[in-house]
Amino acid sequence: FTVKEKVDQEKRSEDDIAKGIVKFLVDVYDETGETVALATILTMVKKLDQSS
Repeated sequence: FTVKEKVDQEKRSEDDIAKGIVKFLVDVYDETGETVALATILTMVKKLDQSS
């Protein structure tokens, strides 16, 4: 897994949880080292710092 991009999401209200989207790049290789699959995984994560 490689982090490709981090995107902040704005809070809709003061009570909303601060969060963002992390995009991971996944590159799968076979035994010869050839790429056999590429994928991007999107995950929503809660920020540690909830003040922003």
